[in-house]
Amino acid sequence: MKIALARYRYSPHGGAERYLDGLLASLNAAGIPVRLLCASWEGEGASDVSLVKLQVPPKPVPLRLLLFARAVRDWGRAHPGWLLFSLERVPGAEVYRAGDGCHGEWLERKRILRPRSWPLDALRPLNRVYLHLEKSMFASDRLRAVIANSERGRDEIVRRFGFSPDRISVVRNGVDLSRFPAVRRDDAASALRSMLGIAADETVFLFVGSGFSRKGVGALTRATVRLARTGARFRVVVVGKGDAGQYRKILREGGADGRVVFTGPVTGAVDFYLGSDAFVFPTVYEPFSNACLEAMAAGLPIITTVVNGVAEVLRDGESGFLLADPQDDAVLASRMMDLLDVDRRRRMGADARRAALHLSPERNTSETLAVLSRAWAEKAAVGAEVFPGMGS
Repeated sequence: MKIALARYRYSPHGGAERYLDGLLASLNAAGIPVRLLCASWEGEGASDVSLVKLQVPPKPVPLRLLLFARAVRDWGRAHPGWLLFSLERVPGAEVYRAGDGCHGEWLERKRILRPRSWPLDALRPLNRVYLHLEKSMFASDRLRAVIANSERGRDEIVRRFGFSPDRISVVRNGVDLSRFPAVRRDDAASALRSMLGIAADETVFLFVGSGFSRKGVGALTRATVRLARTGARFRVVVVGKGDAGQYRKILREGGADGRVVFTGPVTGAVDFYLGSDAFVFPTVYEPFSNACLEAMAAGLPIITTVVNGVAEVLRDGESGFLLADPQDDAVLASRMMDLLDVDRRRRMGADARRAALHLSPERNTSETLAVLSRAWAEKAAVGAEVFPGMGS
């Protein structure tokens, strides 16, 4: 088996990149030849992998997406002895990991954020390209298998594209619990509070993610204002890339200025997880949040929404709280209030960590390799006469 992995850009901050790092390491350990097809790479995560740099102009973005998809497809045609496994929407890919969910589904859910501008979203060039690539990919007879990271994601693909559920495997994301040792929590909590000027008796709610609007920072900000009015002792730490200006304005006008600390993106948020008390992620749409999974591994109770695939592995009221409406800041504030209770959040955090035990990187890799092996066997069976040696 020989795998060509397609990913447009790598940066050290994204959950998809952490997934990719782990998969590349596992493929290497198994002795499987790998090529990484990319146009942009930051960091050292792929230092042991043969890189194939595809020349694609970075802007305009819609054109970039089309040209990268074409470049990957052309490379695959020129190298038929490799199984083309894409983490991007590439018509002609043989295996696709739907880590970003369905773009059409996101556009529909986005309307609750910007109801006035929503009708125009589908007409914007970037969205039209995403929708075109996605539709073309699922219609391609070259697509042998799809990996969804949640049952919700699988069902969306079947419903929107009529793709056979028999060719979709649910492989949930994995997390290495050893990265989040419980014995470090006290030291991490002291260090985090010292660094950010947070008092020892303040409950720390953590948010990690880039793309503030989609992932619910607006609702979190409004809930913070509500909770601050009760006189509760707490702070919210927001880690990730995004424009904090509009949220600071909400806090300032609501009398909660200073309650939220915006750190910007960080490399390696392990100490933020270990040093916090609870994790809040009121996302509008999320196939399966790696940030929530890492928070679970760190022993934090989770507040998220039912439209987050990670909700499938949480138990409402036991390992976390699941919000039916991502925009309901009153309910969110109430759930945050519930987690001001030390005993309750510790009990729920322990339950969340136990749930993460079943989602190891090894399990993720094993299930992913099983999908790739089946796709390779199918490719080899239909192409052995044309491409001798493919079965090796």
